[in-house]
Amino acid sequence: MGILSDVNVLVKGSRHIFPLSNPNFSPKQRLVLPEPVSKFGAIVSSSCNGLLFLDDLEGNCLLWNPSTGEHKLLPSSSLEAKRHPDVPLHLFFCSGFGFDSRSQDYKVVRFLQNFLNVVDGEDRLQVELYSLNSDSWKRISCPPHYPHPYNNSAACIAGVYYWMADDIFRPAFILSFDFADEQFSSYSLPDYFVWTEHSVHLTEFDGSLAAVIYPYMKCGPFDIWVWTSGLWTNIFTIEPLPGVKPLPGVELLLGVFKNGEQIFIQGSNHQLFLYDGVTRELKDVSIPGFNPGRLMHYVETSVQLSSKSSGKIKLHDLPDKNKEV
Repeated sequence: MGILSDVNVLVKGSRHIFPLSNPNFSPKQRLVLPEPVSKFGAIVSSSCNGLLFLDDLEGNCLLWNPSTGEHKLLPSSSLEAKRHPDVPLHLFFCSGFGFDSRSQDYKVVRFLQNFLNVVDGEDRLQVELYSLNSDSWKRISCPPHYPHPYNNSAACIAGVYYWMADDIFRPAFILSFDFADEQFSSYSLPDYFVWTEHSVHLTEFDGSLAAVIYPYMKCGPFDIWVWTSGLWTNIFTIEPLPGVKPLPGVELLLGVFKNGEQIFIQGSNHQLFLYDGVTRELKDVSIPGFNPGRLMHYVETSVQLSSKSSGKIKLHDLPDKNKEV
């Protein structure tokens, strides 16, 4: 059993990651990010099978196994974007990390946006794919749509990565990428969803894609819709606790786990709340001095990254939030 063997959830902000464990989800320690991260400021953008993918807007990225402390810097981009001395020419965004069970390979897909005029046949939007087996990037076909760069909701389920997206014709829909077929697809949201009234969070439910739809800036009700056989089905609705005033200033839903039994919510003052979908009780599990950004399901893994640079797991103890500091 490793140091992180009882950890179920990782909560991340811009520069920190905290492991949370059942049943109390009370953070006691902070994971120390790999040393190269301090050089280029990457953040954790996605996770798969206990491995984390970190990247920044400039294209620097690495894979990290918190269970072993091993990390691997990924090679430079395959996209030869031209640089301008005064204007940032390009931006890497909306990366997705997942596992291709067909080829037994971990892969990363990411988008590149060019901001200057298109020159020499260069496209404004490009996509590339990284393979851990070959340790290389390659350019792939770009979809007609791209993920919303400021939406925090994404999920990787059974080798397919899902993002929220929008365009001038549709204010909100789902874009997906299959790591085995290396193909993009898109899905409409349930008709129930009204983009001016609702927020949506993508997650996994019994191995399928689910969309949790809830009123904007309110603590429930949470309607859980599951995508099966090409149709959306409303599996169930989690109602707010009767007689209890809804949590004011809900900023966004951060994570849904155990098929809706555990829902993590960020408050308007950057609190972190755990909403129990069974008892309908709300618990404050905030981390002192820390603004939560995203939650990820975590499982301990011994997957090797064949990295030349690895180290021991590093943890920093946190002060007791019930004591003055």
